[in-house]
Amino acid sequence: MTARGQGLFHRSARGAALAALPLCLAALAGCGSPEEPRVQNVAYCQGSPGDNDTGFLHVEFRQGSTVVATGSVSAGFALTAEVPVGDIQIYVDGVQVGAVEGPTDGPYHPPARDEVTYLHSGEGCPDSAPL
Repeated sequence: MTARGQGLFHRSARGAALAALPLCLAALAGCGSPEEPRVQNVAYCQGSPGDNDTGFLHVEFRQGSTVVATGSVSAGFALTAEVPVGDIQIYVDGVQVGAVEGPTDGPYHPPARDEVTYLHSGEGCPDSAPL
């Protein structure tokens, strides 16, 4: 009876070890992996096309000289982008039209889906940025 009990215990321990193996491998896979990117949501709308007679505006979100997001929208529509945390300069058709001072230190939390820094100029822009 003792041998049978030991055999069951031994098999149970082996089964538990095999069951725990995928969990350990998953935990090890997470170790040393790069940190989740620190991002913020920024949106911009220009209500009137200005000198651009096509009505389409080329919008760039930059950090220094690096373009981190870009897109084309019609005047009166907001462009929303997920960009790296930090200061962001907004350009429309090559001209800086605004800037966002982003957090650079302190604890980071990923932005909520509806957490957007929204800048707009001119008439005809929505009250809030599209998500």
